[in-house]
Amino acid sequence: MKTKIKKDWFGRKKSSKELHHDSKLWVSEIQLIKDEIRFLEHLLSDNYIDVLAIGLHKKIEENVKQIAVQKNMGTTLLGLINDQEKILDDLIKNDSVTGNKNFRENHKKLKKEVKAYVKKYKDIKQQIFKIVEDVMKKKEQKKLPGKEPIPKLLNK
Repeated sequence: MKTKIKKDWFGRKKSSKELHHDSKLWVSEIQLIKDEIRFLEHLLSDNYIDVLAIGLHKKIEENVKQIAVQKNMGTTLLGLINDQEKILDDLIKNDSVTGNKNFRENHKKLKKEVKAYVKKYKDIKQQIFKIVEDVMKKKEQKKLPGKEPIPKLLNK
């Protein structure tokens, strides 16, 4: 995995290509989160995980609600990013990207919103993984007394 080098943009304005690149990264990250949310919703469904037997139903319900909020927020952010991209396109056509303070301020606000969204999502995902881990440990504890030995692989 490559390490990204953070650039210090303080004191200089980003070019239109850099602004567009930001938007592409945000859209990519939000799309990935939407895919992960779909997986987490399936993971937390009553059909997949046996949470009722070990008393984690309330935690799961809370996380499912939080996931739904994040899903809606992601859709909203994608709409805002698309709107920002349309404005950027118009500004590029009119050659007025560098002088438009309002656009740049909106871009910075959107950057903060996306960053907060990603952080909140990661916190929720961490909570969900902890619950799933607890469920797996409880199931493993139930299996331990009657555990079958693992067959040895045949040497070839």
